[in-house]
Amino acid sequence: MLTHHLIAGASALVVAGGVAVVPSAPAFADSYMAGDFHNHTPCSDGRSSVETMVKKSVQNFGLEWLGAADHGGSSPRDCRIDDPEGDGSVTGKGKFWDEKPVTAVKGDVVTAQGHRAMWRWQSAEEIIYPELTRLAKQLNKPMLYAGIETNVPGHEHTSMTVIGNQKPQNFGGNTGDASAVAEFEYRFDRSDADTSGGAPRHNWTDKVATVSGPGSSIINHQQKAVPSVQWLQKYYPLDSYYVPAHVERAGVFNADNNRGFNIEHFRNFNNAGPTVAVGFESQPGHQASNNRGEYRADFCGEGCDSVGVTTFGGTGIYAAKIGGLWDALLGEGRNWFFFGSSDWHNRGAFSIYERSTTNDFYPGEFQKLYIPRPSRSAALRPQVVVDAVRAGNTFSVMGDLIAGELSYKAEVIGSTASGSAKMGQTLVVPRGRSVRLTLEVTQPTDANNSPYRFNNPSLLQIGVKEPLNKPTLRHVDFIRGEVSGVVAPTSAKYTSATNSTAGILASFSPTTWKANGQKRTMVVTIPNVQKNMYVRVRGSNLPPSTPAETDARGNPLNDWDPENAAQKGPFVPCKEAACPAHMVVRDGQKISSYDVAAWSDLWFYTNPIFIRVADQPKLLVETNGAMAVALKNK
Repeated sequence: MLTHHLIAGASALVVAGGVAVVPSAPAFADSYMAGDFHNHTPCSDGRSSVETMVKKSVQNFGLEWLGAADHGGSSPRDCRIDDPEGDGSVTGKGKFWDEKPVTAVKGDVVTAQGHRAMWRWQSAEEIIYPELTRLAKQLNKPMLYAGIETNVPGHEHTSMTVIGNQKPQNFGGNTGDASAVAEFEYRFDRSDADTSGGAPRHNWTDKVATVSGPGSSIINHQQKAVPSVQWLQKYYPLDSYYVPAHVERAGVFNADNNRGFNIEHFRNFNNAGPTVAVGFESQPGHQASNNRGEYRADFCGEGCDSVGVTTFGGTGIYAAKIGGLWDALLGEGRNWFFFGSSDWHNRGAFSIYERSTTNDFYPGEFQKLYIPRPSRSAALRPQVVVDAVRAGNTFSVMGDLIAGELSYKAEVIGSTASGSAKMGQTLVVPRGRSVRLTLEVTQPTDANNSPYRFNNPSLLQIGVKEPLNKPTLRHVDFIRGEVSGVVAPTSAKYTSATNSTAGILASFSPTTWKANGQKRTMVVTIPNVQKNMYVRVRGSNLPPSTPAETDARGNPLNDWDPENAAQKGPFVPCKEAACPAHMVVRDGQKISSYDVAAWSDLWFYTNPIFIRVADQPKLLVETNGAMAVALKNK
């Protein structure tokens, strides 16, 4: 169960705990673009080619931008060719680089699966990026770019990119190159042991070796991971991002085995790269896995549990727990934002060409990361993604629970001078004035991408019949915490990952929000502002007290693995005749599991709006924003 801190009695349409929630005229929705920046092809450990992944994501699942982000290191497989797996109905077997026609492989010789492997720096620059530029032109999607899921020295993984000279939007003219992201992978990925310097095209020098053995994680963090962020901040401060991935999965930080992230590491990264290291993926991919997100006990060996053991409504405990790690970082006023991703690899027991899955969803199929749509006069290019990630004006959605038309803003009541603030921004408020928060979301009219039309098993427990492919928003929380200032590295609190001031500010349901067609509008008034704070929002298709899913206040519960005999649940039965054959059976009863469990339990998360009292010093998020402006104007 999650521990959380509540404002007693706070609810919609009442004044309680100093919070007034009142009806208001609808806001004007802003338009966002859906995408994904964490996924895989055979150039690491994925199964679908770059072309198959991109076309499925764009043509089938509606993505408008995508960063292809294979693991760093090396792979013997050609990611221009599908390497499918499944039920035997697929005959393709993929291709290795050293099979005819042979692809020239550079760098030090490394082998895998009995074949010559290609270092990731080469495949990013010479294989994946050219494929993306070709597809950008073919599909008229100029926001395709190359990234890396880097193996972090001292830790597990991070989604990152350097746009550098990537110009896929030029459609066959000067499309540039991906040499900057290739250089980062060569220099800093802990699985890249190549010493060639990128020859013959490059001459990268001064590569720091990754160490192993007792205390190696501490050394690697200090001598390679933090310097990698400093390198990005120095050379690419406005066209790179560094976002630690599935951050709870590998457990707490281990000094010897290159796994896990603690809060002090995020603080170190943000300090080293204030315009680069600006958030984390606490909503992992692998959502169709029975151990959702692949979080589980003994993930990295006996006694090495994922932090929180499971996810909570598909989100890791660092962000799902009110008053936990994310709230601690926001309570410093840090620009530390929330992102979701697909982490697409394969369909588990099914072919990559089938719709059912026991492992992953394609990018955009289940999770979408929304960034602001540029004005019509602005060029669509990968830089737009990096700018949005840095700004924090993004939100993440599962199962198309809400559409890409969203407005979340804060404004000083009775004043036009202070303007308004959106996600990632700071509203400056004269002491004692009141603030109005307005959230408007859109309920989609079309079915989502679920292949299942039978009733949601989780809702059926409480007598609600709703098809899995037509979810409805039922619960929204506004979560507030105080901002007390930046914690210094020398402080004893630097390793503390709690914020006791965080709590549910207000909750909404269909009986308390304002509905206008497909629009749902929620307004919260915070009177007499005396302290700095932030407010973030989350919502779900599940109401409070849904058995095995949510508690009485609507907080998500543990996503226990029904395939693990040691875990007793509670679990959700899948009773309808249409429940598919691949569901887990316990005590003679099908259990909601794999992809059905994911489609049943949907959430969206926004990034926060910060509120600062005018007579107080600027928050760190403002300082870093000012730094970005200064760098842009140099």
